[in-house]
Amino acid sequence: MEKTTTPLEFWSQVWDEGTIRFHQNNYNSEMVKYFKDIDLKGKSVLIPLAGKTKDILFFLEKGAHVTAIEFWEPAVISFFEENNIPYKKHGYSFFADNLTFHAMDFFNFTTEKPFDVLFDRASQVVFNRADRPRYYEHISKLINQRSILLLFSIDHNGSFDYGPPHKIPKAEIITAYKKMGITLHTNSENIEVATSDKMQAQGIMSLTAFTLINVNS
Repeated sequence: MEKTTTPLEFWSQVWDEGTIRFHQNNYNSEMVKYFKDIDLKGKSVLIPLAGKTKDILFFLEKGAHVTAIEFWEPAVISFFEENNIPYKKHGYSFFADNLTFHAMDFFNFTTEKPFDVLFDRASQVVFNRADRPRYYEHISKLINQRSILLLFSIDHNGSFDYGPPHKIPKAEIITAYKKMGITLHTNSENIEVATSDKMQAQGIMSLTAFTLINVNS
């Protein structure tokens, strides 16, 4: 049976306890490699469930207009403070040069124009199987078939009931985006040791980290 804890409840506790482990000091290497030769100047980039990732800075340096979404407002404030970026705040939104950072529930975010780029840092692993169809449906309203996609996700040998991070078969994501008219293929795939004590306690000793891109990009 799926866990009843909602993603917002889970991540509220994680942020409050300060147990976030996935934020890195350096840019994601696969992201840098993939976008190295792609002109992003003036392009609109969407980063859902962004946390306080420094990867936002990479896209700003490439001249893109970035929209990041993170429900936990202290994380959004930390991003600006840790990177010495001045900002203006209006409601739950924070504004800086070429950056709009919304502190809100991702499902409440809407846009009038589809984004040119979707950089998904494995945001879908937050949601269990029951909630992911809603996630894919919402994503479909924010991009189109011309958007450039780089999607990160993981699969592991644990139960579908475990999570987050929830296991997501690669075929599930490919099928979900195919319904949007977007064809994805594997950009990279690596088997990694599960270092989390919580995962190991559930018998999860390894996980498969993979990235997907759309072939028309």
